Amino acid sequence: MQKLTRLADEKLVAAYASGNNEAFDTLLRRHENRVFNYIFNIVKNKDVADDIFQETFVKAISTIKQGRYTDSGKFSAWITRIAHNLIIDFFRQA
Repeated sequence: MQKLTRLADEKLVAAYASGNNEAFDTLLRRHENRVFNYIFNIVKNKDVADDIFQETFVKAISTIKQGRYTDSGKFSAWITRIAHNLIIDFFRQA
């Protein structure tokens, strides 16, 4: 586990795509506070922020597992974009 925390995000994504679930746990821990705070600062509701946060990482897992993730940019920007799009969807439904 200690070794995983030293890996770059892109290496962790590749490890997760290859079946190492601990790699995604490391990514989640690394980005959870920033992504949740980003969501919460926009929606201003903890329950809604929790739901969008969870859906963000479910979509990330699905995309990585389907082999559709490309590391052409930073993982943090990619995960934030997913959250942002889900926030937009939330406000469209309201």
